[in-house]
Amino acid sequence: ENSRARLLAVIEHDVRRLDRLISDISDASRLDAELQRQDMAPVDLRRLLTTLTGVANETRLGHDVAVEARFEGRGPNDPFSVPGHDSRLGQVISNLLSNAQSFSKPGDKVRIVCRRTRGEVEIVVDDDGPGI
Repeated sequence: ENSRARLLAVIEHDVRRLDRLISDISDASRLDAELQRQDMAPVDLRRLLTTLTGVANETRLGHDVAVEARFEGRGPNDPFSVPGHDSRLGQVISNLLSNAQSFSKPGDKVRIVCRRTRGEVEIVVDDDGPGI
C-alpha cells in the first residue's frame, strides 16, 4: 500500500510537470506568432532581469531555491539593451526561472547571467537540477 501511494505521488508530480511543459510550449508558439506581428523596442535587460529575479525570490512558489542575477560587462553601469518586446522577453525568462526553481532541490540556487559576448548580449540560466 505504501509503494502504491508513492507511485501515485510520483505520477501526480510528473503529470503536473508535463502540464507545465505543454503550457510553456503553447506560450512559446503564441509568442513566436505575436513577435512576428509587433515592432521591437529597446529592452533594458539589467532592469528586466533584476525585476524578475526579485519576483522569483519573493514568490518561490513553495520552492526554497534562491535566484541570483549577475551582469558581466565593461563596468557596473554598462547598459544591457537589446531590441525586443519587454513583456514577451519577461515571460520567457520568467518561465525559465520558474522551471529551474521547480526542478532544483531545496537550498539550491538558480543563476541568471547576462553578459556581453562579441558585440552581442547573452543570457544564461544555470541551475543544479537534473537537466534535460
